Amino acid sequence: MRHNLRNIRIKKGYKDVEKLARKIGISASYYYKIEQGKRAPGINLAKRIADILEHTVDELFFNRNLDESSNERRAI
Repeated sequence: MRHNLRNIRIKKGYKDVEKLARKIGISASYYYKIEQGKRAPGINLAKRIADILEHTVDELFFNRNLDESSNERRAI
């Protein structure tokens, strides 16, 4: 799950975690813990991260996109 977050962060040009963390409003240490799976962000923080990285919360934290999850629910 968090590998996806790390890869997207790097692809979006945020190799420097401190710059991204400041933009989100958290410490770099806390952001690293989220990527490592040691901390789970609340919904508001997850949304801020998703907005800045231009992805959905599902894509970042659940490794899927909304279209796939919608199709899965219909099939059940």
